[in-house]
Amino acid sequence: MLAEDRFQDLRMTRRTRTFENVSDADLVNQIAGDHGLTADVDMTGPTHTVLAQVNQSDLAFLRDRARAVGGELWMEGATLHAKARSGRGRGAALEMTYQQSLQEFSVLADLAGQCTALVVSGWDVAAKSAISHEAGQSVISSELQGGVSGASILSSAFGDRKETITHAVPLTTEEAQAQAEAFFRLTARRFVVGRGVCKADPAIRVGASVDLKQLGPLFDGKYYLSEVKHLFDGLRGIRTQFTAERPWLGQV
Repeated sequence: MLAEDRFQDLRMTRRTRTFENVSDADLVNQIAGDHGLTADVDMTGPTHTVLAQVNQSDLAFLRDRARAVGGELWMEGATLHAKARSGRGRGAALEMTYQQSLQEFSVLADLAGQCTALVVSGWDVAAKSAISHEAGQSVISSELQGGVSGASILSSAFGDRKETITHAVPLTTEEAQAQAEAFFRLTARRFVVGRGVCKADPAIRVGASVDLKQLGPLFDGKYYLSEVKHLFDGLRGIRTQFTAERPWLGQV
């Protein structure tokens, strides 16, 4: 059995249209109104001269725009939320101890997808000049909790490894900065990814924070839940599977 929330309305509506002189927060408010939803928006970002939705569903378009400024979308009843990850917390982190409430856990710290800096470049049509912004690990420093980032480990082991994004096509310096910082955070947060099974708890949901214990100094600590499944069968009963991520390793 599959149940869908009100995102179905946005997923089933495909359009081609343009928006002029709007911020990404403005877009969320407008599209939420199109579907009879209440919007709860707290996203910063530049005002765009023009944005195009080209043969995209309203849901895909909003997710693309939220990702470009480091925001996340989720639905609660008839309220569409659009906020930075820091604004999605639900109170204190849920504590889980390995081989107790945390029944299974596998984790990987992978430098293959990391970079020490990320550059977004474009062209300012009005000024007829190139634009560019470089984001580094300073944009993720508030999330490290005393640990070591993938970018820092990569730099120490192999030197600078810069990535350049060419498909974003920002039209202003402000757009380039917002996109560079958002994409760097997105990459950095996938440095450490763990998958676990735990005792079922309705508080375990996407966007929640968990504090995992007895995994050793490298992997103990807080994680952000990016995927959650609540499962039931006749053999193992009810349980919860989750995917958790964070941008840092603990120190030995």
